[in-house]
Amino acid sequence: MLLFTRIAALLWVACWVQLVDARLRTGQLRSKETLVGGISRESTSQCTSEAYVNTTRNPPAMRLKKPTLCDPDVRQYSGYLDMEDKHIFFWYFGSRKRLASSFNATTDKVPLVFWFSGGPGCSSQIANWQENGPCTYVPSSVFDRGMSDEMRKLLPHEVKRNPNAWNNVADIVFIDQPVGTGFSHGRIPNSTEGSADTAWRVMQGIYALLSADAKERNEHDITDVHIFGESYAGRYIPVFAEYLLHMNKHVLASSELRDRGFVELPLQGIGIGNGMFDYSVQTPSYYTIGCNSTYPALFTRPQCAYLKNRLVPGCSELMSKCYSAGAPQSSALGMRADDCVRLRPERWRTSKECAAADSYCSGALNWTTMVSTYDIRPNAHLVPDDYVDYLRTEAFMKAVGVDEDIDYTECSDAVFDRFSATSDGVSRSAMSSLQFVLGKNIQVLLYSGDADFICNWYGTLAVAKALEWQGKAKFAEAKPTNWSWPATTGSNIEAGQFKSVDNLTFLRVYQAGHEVPYYQPQASLYMLSQFLRHNKLS
Repeated sequence: MLLFTRIAALLWVACWVQLVDARLRTGQLRSKETLVGGISRESTSQCTSEAYVNTTRNPPAMRLKKPTLCDPDVRQYSGYLDMEDKHIFFWYFGSRKRLASSFNATTDKVPLVFWFSGGPGCSSQIANWQENGPCTYVPSSVFDRGMSDEMRKLLPHEVKRNPNAWNNVADIVFIDQPVGTGFSHGRIPNSTEGSADTAWRVMQGIYALLSADAKERNEHDITDVHIFGESYAGRYIPVFAEYLLHMNKHVLASSELRDRGFVELPLQGIGIGNGMFDYSVQTPSYYTIGCNSTYPALFTRPQCAYLKNRLVPGCSELMSKCYSAGAPQSSALGMRADDCVRLRPERWRTSKECAAADSYCSGALNWTTMVSTYDIRPNAHLVPDDYVDYLRTEAFMKAVGVDEDIDYTECSDAVFDRFSATSDGVSRSAMSSLQFVLGKNIQVLLYSGDADFICNWYGTLAVAKALEWQGKAKFAEAKPTNWSWPATTGSNIEAGQFKSVDNLTFLRVYQAGHEVPYYQPQASLYMLSQFLRHNKLS
């Protein structure tokens, strides 16, 4: 998912804080200055991947279990990757495609999807249990919210297989990141850039594990890797993907890195659901979704007038000051400078200009009476989270290899607070990283449930239109195409509209809130299937 689920006001702040900027300082680093993850460089114009510290090898140490929960017939791994002072929890589910009698393991390819939930600080187990994972929790009939945590842990728990899980068409890995999220523990970073190298090393390690498995079983090599996520993943995934592509280049150029076990990750595409990408670009969408959408208005006429004429332009002006404050060298360079991978956060992240913008821009939530900022429909209800009690049981934790004394936290206050302290989202934009990824001919899917308020589809479409890339003009001219999924009855179910030009696709999903696979499970599975097969929708 997802942003924080504390109280309504904090929900507002959380997604207003979901904005990314991959702009990094272009000044020279001091001699042998260490970057995130141990990469260092001499004070020259070239980055040297050979400077990677000698203690770093791939795959990192792993502590693995082979669960049989939720989807017992598929291949599963869960547990930890241990990297210095960081211990990252993941759960891998093999694809159900391998169970078909027609499947040829030697010749048939199975795509690999890495999933990162948002927050910042929310576990990817949210997606596994509420959305697109094989796991579905069956609520206990004796559940009482007034019970103590200990009493809930003792309740009878039942899990079942999700028929619309994304492992119908791909291998999928749910990763708890950054450190401190879900079951992961260790030194917590304070920014997306601070998480990027860890995320890359986790993907390297899991890819190495699964590649070795495929070789041992005489299966087809893993040649199609995709990264998916939602919400604050609009901040994470563009940066992670850009970093991955840079490191692919370094791995290919360095025999030393290859000798240490690092490989080129064959990234084919990324997908982001209801993401927050750019604070300034998406700000006007709060007026549109609140006052002039296909759903009933959320604000009064005077409030809408204030939003349109005062708050939106005022917010844009303050965000311009935030983006430029103290960083005259910053531009659309992203993390690219002198062919280096730069992951050092800018000093202006915590500037008074950005704090002022954050305060001014986040006021409109005080006006709303919506049940959930994740679903603006009058009959909206909160997505159930009763699976959390099951994940805290001793039986479950032993089955998936959770470390002792680690209690599951759906969304971590500690992670959220550390990222907020550096204005990780407010003062940054994902635009340059998305542009870089598009420029490398990676497929990009931006999909949005149209009933979500907090990261709504109007804002995502505005981002797609604002991207500077080779297809910008054609995308602006393209007309929306109706999109549907085929039901088992033989008829097609109308489910949304999309615009697709070259390697960029935008999809609006009808009657879906923030977590699209929860609201529209069949449609979201068909969306993934189309994207993996054809790199676009049809």
